[in-house]
Amino acid sequence: MHPWLVYTDWLRLPTYLTCLMVGFGLATFVLRREALRAGLEIRLVMDLALWALPTVLLGARLGHVVLVAPRLYWRRPLEALQLANGGFVFYGGLIAGGLLLLRFSRHHGLSPWVLGDVFAPATAFGLAFGRLGCLGGGCCFGRPAEWPLGIAVPWAIRYYRRSQGLPDAWLGTALHPAPVYASVLALALFMLLCRLRERQRVPGETTLAFFGLYGLGRIGLEATRGDLQRGLYLGGLVSTSQLIAAVTSAIALTWWWRRRQPRAPRSGAPGEGRR
Repeated sequence: MHPWLVYTDWLRLPTYLTCLMVGFGLATFVLRREALRAGLEIRLVMDLALWALPTVLLGARLGHVVLVAPRLYWRRPLEALQLANGGFVFYGGLIAGGLLLLRFSRHHGLSPWVLGDVFAPATAFGLAFGRLGCLGGGCCFGRPAEWPLGIAVPWAIRYYRRSQGLPDAWLGTALHPAPVYASVLALALFMLLCRLRERQRVPGETTLAFFGLYGLGRIGLEATRGDLQRGLYLGGLVSTSQLIAAVTSAIALTWWWRRRQPRAPRSGAPGEGRR
């Protein structure tokens, strides 16, 4: 665990933000490929990507401020601007990015489903690198693990134990490498979405599959997390992200199934399907 990739008197690079930027840079190659496949103008897609970077970061930060530590930032509001210290909620960024995509598609007369299908695989690919930043930064750590792949993160436990009430026993205990699980999930989702893109019947299938499958995976991943500040309910059994994931995955998978069903012909126009 290395919170700072580089830490000198004249240069400081936080591991988390560095991994995010690397993920974004590599995701642009996926965007270019998918834009060509969809027949979209590369310049427009890259313009949206450049707008998406600050929008997603601000949305993810706002999600953290509102859902994770509202009392802290109410007392010390300027700390909300210290992005280098971390503190981002993925679903906050996803919602902000989705709203931007809808606005952009409407402004340029593009189908939001087509744009979503282009950005979904790239988002999963970039997320795989972003989650490795969580591992380096020490956030999103797991619960105690009883198998060989557990890792100890004493620095993170010392940092968070007062604010989250973590037990002292966790200082020397092997924990689930939850960020690694999340990174593997994102990479597997990326590969699955790429296959789906080649076989999808109607626009929007890849977008909805991303929301649905990521949500299901996130519900399972949250069970391995040990950080308590992410919002817990029912005695710690359910997290805020699990609630959001359950709702979004149910809606997305239902919508995905309905979009794949054959459309009835329009009344008065035999043989002509709906668009």
